[in-house]
Amino acid sequence: MILFVAPSPAVDRTARIEQLADGLIVRPTELVVLPGGKALTAARVARALGSIVATTGYAGGHAGRWIVEALAAEGLSPRFVETGAEARTTYVLIDRRGRSYLIYEPAPAVTVAETAQLHELLRDELLPGADFVVVAGSFPAGSNPNSAGAIVELAHAAGRPCLVDTSGETLKAVASARPEVVKISLEEALAAGWASVADPDPARSATEHLCSAGAGLAVVTDGRRGAVAFDGADHWRIEVPAVRAASPVGSGDAFSAGLAVALAEGRPLPAALAYGAAAGTANAQSIGGGRFDLATFETVLEAVRVEPIRRARPGAPMRSPGHV
Repeated sequence: MILFVAPSPAVDRTARIEQLADGLIVRPTELVVLPGGKALTAARVARALGSIVATTGYAGGHAGRWIVEALAAEGLSPRFVETGAEARTTYVLIDRRGRSYLIYEPAPAVTVAETAQLHELLRDELLPGADFVVVAGSFPAGSNPNSAGAIVELAHAAGRPCLVDTSGETLKAVASARPEVVKISLEEALAAGWASVADPDPARSATEHLCSAGAGLAVVTDGRRGAVAFDGADHWRIEVPAVRAASPVGSGDAFSAGLAVALAEGRPLPAALAYGAAAGTANAQSIGGGRFDLATFETVLEAVRVEPIRRARPGAPMRSPGHV
């Protein structure tokens, strides 16, 4: 079972529209409403790929109760801490040209007692039954930057490997907890100072910085340009096929899910990276995070390429292992 920890779940409302312009009333031609936030989108993908999953985190108010009920209806086994603050809502508008407009409400603050309750739930009930743990998303307002690291430490105390996908100050702090995997976007890496646009290969630089800071495996995704991974010894470049994208929203979360599923199944690293990339690319072909069919995933997986990045001699061609 893969356990997904959602520190800031949301009611995700995704609307397809004709166009967004000043003074126009926007009337969606399609509307998808789902429990969302990074971890819950990833959990939906993992279940679609055949894994048994469970979800946890904070959920308060009417919106929080709806999130828990909807997760249960999807078979995502929710066990959430009920908080005193209403869960947030996120809004995504996608126009006919495929452009996305994102409005993310801030995650409501949680109390010290609510944080302690989540840690107790993890330690005593959820982690003992998990094979792999994914901690994904931003943390509530006012949270200690070490919040994600504390959950990683709980997972390690239970002997469970952990993948983390977060941002901001939490991202800067979490590597010292030595999670087995840190998966972030290039945008998040640049914002955290793990790379600079002046670097010849910013994504690769970010993976090296993350591993130096404590991550076992660092993966930095870069949209249609694929991703770069580094495990402290070897670098990998992941190339994805060009597809007709409906919306990129949630594709990074789908990557995390595919990677976690493959690692939990014991697949070799190159194959696991391909699994993540295929899930992310498949996700981009529909609207609503984590909603794609398995046939689309399998078609994309056939076209994903994972190649080592080698320090070749001047003028020497780079070796490639070919298709994974």
